[in-house]
Amino acid sequence: MTQSNIRKSVKILLDTLIISFGFVAAFFIKYDLNWAQIFKRQYMAYYIIVYMCLYFIFRMQTKSWHYTNILDMYNILGLNIGTAVVFFLGAVFFEDRFPKHLLLLIVILCSVGQLLARHIFRLVQNLEGMMSGGERPEALKKVAIIGVGELGEHIARESLKNKSFKYEILGFIDDDPKKVDLTFYGYRVLGRIKDLKKLIMIYEIEELIIASSLESDTLREINSTGYEAGIEVKILPSFNEILQGKSLFNQVRDVKIEDLLGRSEEKINSDSIRKLVEGKVVFVTGGAGSIGSELCRQLAKYNPKSLVVLDINENAAYFLELELQRRYPNLDIISEICSIRDMKKLHWLFERYCPNLVFHAAAHKHVPLMERNPEEAIKNNIFGTKNIAECSHTYGVDRFVLVSTDKAVNPTNVMGATKRVCELVIQEFSKKSKTKYMAVRFGNVLGSNGSVIPLFKQLIDEKKNLTVTHPDVTRYFMTIPEAASLVVETGALGDGGEVFILDMGKSIKIMDLAKNLIQLSGLNFGEDIDIDIVGLRPGEKLYEELLYDVDAAMKTENKKIFIAKLQEEDVKLEYHLEKLKGYIEKRDVQGIKDEMKMFVPSYREPEHHFEKRKESKEDLGNKGSVEAVSVMG
Repeated sequence: MTQSNIRKSVKILLDTLIISFGFVAAFFIKYDLNWAQIFKRQYMAYYIIVYMCLYFIFRMQTKSWHYTNILDMYNILGLNIGTAVVFFLGAVFFEDRFPKHLLLLIVILCSVGQLLARHIFRLVQNLEGMMSGGERPEALKKVAIIGVGELGEHIARESLKNKSFKYEILGFIDDDPKKVDLTFYGYRVLGRIKDLKKLIMIYEIEELIIASSLESDTLREINSTGYEAGIEVKILPSFNEILQGKSLFNQVRDVKIEDLLGRSEEKINSDSIRKLVEGKVVFVTGGAGSIGSELCRQLAKYNPKSLVVLDINENAAYFLELELQRRYPNLDIISEICSIRDMKKLHWLFERYCPNLVFHAAAHKHVPLMERNPEEAIKNNIFGTKNIAECSHTYGVDRFVLVSTDKAVNPTNVMGATKRVCELVIQEFSKKSKTKYMAVRFGNVLGSNGSVIPLFKQLIDEKKNLTVTHPDVTRYFMTIPEAASLVVETGALGDGGEVFILDMGKSIKIMDLAKNLIQLSGLNFGEDIDIDIVGLRPGEKLYEELLYDVDAAMKTENKKIFIAKLQEEDVKLEYHLEKLKGYIEKRDVQGIKDEMKMFVPSYREPEHHFEKRKESKEDLGNKGSVEAVSVMG
């Protein structure tokens, strides 16, 4: 017999003995010395048989006693109530004279006995942990845990049973004023987060451990306070990231920039996405890029019939295919190397696979490069989108989702203007096609190819100054998984012709991101690394616009997805496209830009200039709070 089966057998035996004892004890309590005259053994035998049947139906033998929680308590109570009800119905049916008023007392005694047994088991386990495992480290770090909750409880419990636990817990810090000075899990709540500076000095705290889900503003405040006090700030992953049973304190990690930029995750409508994707053939153009690859990961979870990845980057497509094959062995994933400019290849692919859904993420996106090569932005972004949209119409695609950008709003660069034209293209197709075309706008994404965080990290590793275009430049940001999941959901929400806008939260300063990264790298801004101001690049805005204000957008079922109220534009699409083709053939850059201004009336090249210079710690020390940002350009 295996160790697991032995443990299950012991648990079954103990629960059976507890039920037997509770049953007999109920008679004794009620009838005192006369209990034996009324008690019949067959009563207990029948009760235990009913109990054990329900016990195995609900698989109670598989429940861990060490990790008993409130859900287990409800299960035990429900199991005992269910047993009493079945036993009662049996007694009524067979007209037995069993004293039915005893059943409530039996339920109470049996439930209390089982819960008490599990509590004693956990207590013994904790005592064993304290008694074994060698000596405690001599120099324990004095820590305060931020957040009284389940994670905090786990750390407190582990500090008692784990001899290799390397912290001396001084207490909790929590923002709920009602909890201050109360004791939780054996440790007192020392004070509130707003008093953190004072608490660090009073209790000589050497490290802070964040064990709670906090707003990014609060996280930045804590991290900044810890940095100023010269102490480390660590964070625990969420429960979704924790494997049950694994030592919790080993998962304490440094605060990452993503934590400080964190946004509260909004639940997506998985049911609607499953209906949209399951059993369908899905195309993702630009599927090996930052957004496209995450779209593929999100779509793969919903069991599509086939997932076809279109990308010109064969290396990235190859590694994405290997990754998805490992994670989803039953997924039919097909990588096709294809440029969206190649109409003949696109016709062949659409005819071969007959897609039901198309997510169009392929695009040239880097603003400075596209300012120097506007013809490439137009050929790829505009004419490539037109090719994909036309094939979707010709081959009867159900839904087409264009991944657009906030730079399409009052664009100041060629790239943004081309994305606005892409929106106009799919809106024109939606008027004449049965295919439902829609676009999704969002801002910059953290960690995407060419984004500012990897670039800054590389500069920090090389001990080179960080470069920022302007001290006041701000951007909206979103994590790649969040952006991709919301893009997929818009595919289920749209009726055709909409431009959806994703709520990007608050705009963030690039400068503050740079200072945050320097700080998190353990370096001193102004001493180890400086920040160079290099001036705004061609076509770059100081501030991005999203137009998701409640007065300028309509709400949808998802609180983070809005529909833009855009003015109807009478655009001579084919006329402007033909004009652009002519300028492209002549490589007339100024002609291209002039025509784009006619095509997109809101397109204006920026007039601001900024002198290049290097900022020092003294110049920037008082320029705002510690905030965060996304990509450049």
